[in-house]
Formats: sequence, C-alpha cells, structure tokens
Amino acid sequence: MSELDLYAKYLDLGVKLGRTGEDLATWVEDKVRQDMERNDRLIERERKREEMEMQREERELQKQREEMAFRREEKERESQLELRRMELEAETKKLEIGSRASADVAGPKLSYGAQRPKIPPLHDPSQVDLYLERFERHATAFGWPESEWASCLSYLLQDEALSIFLSLSPAEGSDYQAVKRVLLQRFGCDRNGFRSKFLSVKPQEAEDFGTFINRARRYFDRWVELSGVSTLEGLSYLVCSEIALQACDEDFVAYVKDRSPSDMVALKTVASAYTYGRKTKLLILP
Repeated sequence: MSELDLYAKYLDLGVKLGRTGEDLATWVEDKVRQDMERNDRLIERERKREEMEMQREERELQKQREEMAFRREEKERESQLELRRMELEAETKKLEIGSRASADVAGPKLSYGAQRPKIPPLHDPSQVDLYLERFERHATAFGWPESEWASCLSYLLQDEALSIFLSLSPAEGSDYQAVKRVLLQRFGCDRNGFRSKFLSVKPQEAEDFGTFINRARRYFDRWVELSGVSTLEGLSYLVCSEIALQACDEDFVAYVKDRSPSDMVALKTVASAYTYGRKTKLLILP
C-alpha cells in the first residue's frame, strides 16, 4: 500500500473514531509513520534473507566446484600413478630380458631373477632405514649392480611407500640413492627425523620399559650417526646445543640453524652476531 493510500485509510478511520482537527492530523501522521517503518523493516528483512540465500547458494556452488576439482586432480593422479606403474613394469621386463640374455652368453651363471633373495615387503615404514640397510646387504651379497636396486626395491614397497615411489619422475625412480633419500625423509628416518623422535619419545601402549628404552636408544644412536658425530666432544656439542636451543627464541634458533655452527666456539660466535645491537634475552651457553 502506498503512502497516499495509508493517509486516506487512517484519515477515514480517525474520523470514524471521532478524532478531529490537530489531534486527527497527529494521529494519522503517527499511524502512517509506524506502518511505513514496519514496511521498511519487512523489506530489509526480506532483502537480508535473499542475500543470505544467495550467499548460501554461492557457498554450495563453490563447494561443488572444489569437489569437482578435487575429483579431477585425484583422477589425474591415479592416471599418472598407473602410467608410472606400467612404465616400471616395462623397465623391469627389459631388465629381466637383458639378464636372461647375459646368462645365455655367460653359460651356467644364474640370471638376475634366479639370484633374487626372498625379502619380505616393507610393512613398517617407521623403520624404513633398517629395512633399506637389510635390502642393501642382500643386493651387495648377490652382486646386483646399484643401477638395478631401485627397480628391485619397488617390488618390496606397498601402500604409502609405493605411492611415494610411483610419484617420482622416471629419472628419480631409477636412482636408488634418490629413492632412499625421499623415503627416509618422508618417514622421519633422516637426521632431523631421528632427532625429533628422540626428543619426543614416549612409551607406546602395552610397551614394556626394556623395549621402550631400546627404542629411545636407537633413535639417539641414529641421530648421532647421521649427524656425523664420532668423538665425545662432538657428542657433547650435539646434545648441549640442542638442549640450549630449545630454550631460545624461534627466530634465533632459525638464525643459528641457517649457519650450521659445527662446535661450541662457532655457536657462541653466531649467537654473539645475532644479539649484537638487539635488546633481547637468550639462553647462551657459558
């Protein structure tokens, strides 16, 4: 109803109610104003409702677009993995054919496939470092050329480890050292991984103390070994610097690690360079 119609409506009603003169005019003005404000509120609520509905529909469309994009990416990834798997199978067949041909030429020597030891697949990726050490000993004992190690290892990987291997480029996937480096890093079996495991080690459910302490000792030994420490002085620096850095500011720790000091003197020098001109308090080794 228009404003003019409202005036006519309330003027007629006011007269019927016995209102006259200024009282009638004031009453009509109040009634029209109230109706107009009420109408404005209704219009605003409807506008907000429509806006919220549009936002909800937009979110739903965005969600659908994201789901479609994810499905496309997942399908593309599966296709790439399948293609890589097929390429790997083809490469392996070539190796086996070449091995059989070499065996025919060399006489009674066993082929590569016949010499292959029976190694169980990798079941526990958290111990991939031990598994790879075992694999390398087998490969060395049977005289495999290292150029074939990556291909043979692929048959022993499964689940996430296999997916990681298949995601590598053909060049990386045929380089055993590159494959080893990626697997060790992914499953926390490199220097930083064993450091983190040792510093955060806790007993597992139903784990007795002897097993727990052996596991902690293994993390520590591997951390020390991969850090290249071979002397008591080096071990002292490795442990003391780690404990000290845990008490320091994150920016300072990042600054130190970027410069990789190799001993206590170098660490103090780096720390002094960082604190020079800065008003900051740090835990500095004496």
